[in-house]
Amino acid sequence: MTKTLVIWWRFGKEHGEENFRVNPPGVIAAHLDQKVAAFRATPDALWRWWQVEDGLIVECPGPDAYGFGADTRVYYLVERGLAVIGNIHFPELRDTYRWYIHLADIFYDSVRACWIKKDLFCDIVVEPDGRHHRLFDLGDLGEALKIGLVSPAQVSDILRRTDSFLKRIADGAFPFPEVLRGQGISRKLYP
Repeated sequence: MTKTLVIWWRFGKEHGEENFRVNPPGVIAAHLDQKVAAFRATPDALWRWWQVEDGLIVECPGPDAYGFGADTRVYYLVERGLAVIGNIHFPELRDTYRWYIHLADIFYDSVRACWIKKDLFCDIVVEPDGRHHRLFDLGDLGEALKIGLVSPAQVSDILRRTDSFLKRIADGAFPFPEVLRGQGISRKLYP
């Protein structure tokens, strides 16, 4: 188990507003650098990110305004391109959904010495039974295509990946083995 860092890249929103925009490289770099600097200031006693396997990172984000509670955990499945949030506490989702999944490109940035989770717009929520689900934010993907933030080929890949995960969830293959291993490890990390 190794101490690491993961920052979330809100692709197309680096300028700090809720509308999508194609931002210049300098704005994107400043956005990522600011996040790295802020999280590097986290005291060791409050450190949130641990790489527990080559393709699995576990985060204990702690309670905050984003719907994270004391029991919330984030499992980064690097090879699958998923950030799986367990025990999300959004008031509108609390009674129905246990899992919130972000489709993402997750990669190591050697210049910033951290992992980056680049959001790919499509989100999936999964009910406690692990089979029933709902898909969010296809409109965001359409807007990203419309303004040239992503190409048609990228949209095709994102939709293909999303469909593949939805089929696996519907077939009862969720939570994925990496999530189950991450849950076991997080119980040891955060008793």
